[in-house]
Amino acid sequence: MKLKRIVLIAGILSFLFACKKEKRYIDKHGNEIIEKGDKTYIIPSKYEKKGTTYKIFLLNETEKSVNIKNKFTLKPNEEKTFKFIDTDSILFDIGPKIYFGDNGLETEDKKGELAGIGGEYWGKYKVSDDVEYGFVIVRPGEGDIE
Repeated sequence: MKLKRIVLIAGILSFLFACKKEKRYIDKHGNEIIEKGDKTYIIPSKYEKKGTTYKIFLLNETEKSVNIKNKFTLKPNEEKTFKFIDTDSILFDIGPKIYFGDNGLETEDKKGELAGIGGEYWGKYKVSDDVEYGFVIVRPGEGDIE
């Protein structure tokens, strides 16, 4: 009986000490952000396309040029900030897509060639404060895989 109590108390104490505090806030796009330990979760708000223009930052960190179909080409280590309308989409010749869906800006990137940036990386890449979204084109597998 004492052993069961000790195990139960140890289990409860380990649960309490293992719980990490979470920080919640709403970003400028109405998404709820939850930071718990080293994990970040996003609960997207419903997005309605209105023809709104956003500024997007792209940086190509690969060794090859990447073509953004019907728009421009980014050479290795080249960056570009451009205007993007929420009714449009960005199609890369390497496969990824960036578009506005029901939950705001969304990506399709099966090979993990795009890395979304924010926080400390905003400063690292010297992205202007008036830019709403930023991405780095990286080698396959190094990006944010769905």
